[in-house]
Amino acid sequence: MKFLRAAGREVVGLFVGDWLQSGVVVVILAAGWFAVSRLGAPALVLLVLLLAGQLVWFARAEAKRSG
Repeated sequence: MKFLRAAGREVVGLFVGDWLQSGVVVVILAAGWFAVSRLGAPALVLLVLLLAGQLVWFARAEAKRSG
């Protein structure tokens, strides 16, 4: 029974993690689009930094979760 619960948690974690990460990326892209339309090209630097930051954040969270 423990195996089934652990397997269920892993499967749900994969989908929730992917959906959460996708949602964060969509929010960052939407905010970046508005920032670029208002501030111009310099806002692209912030957009790239935010996207890189979220990638590192989720990679670290996944590493902690699985290891």
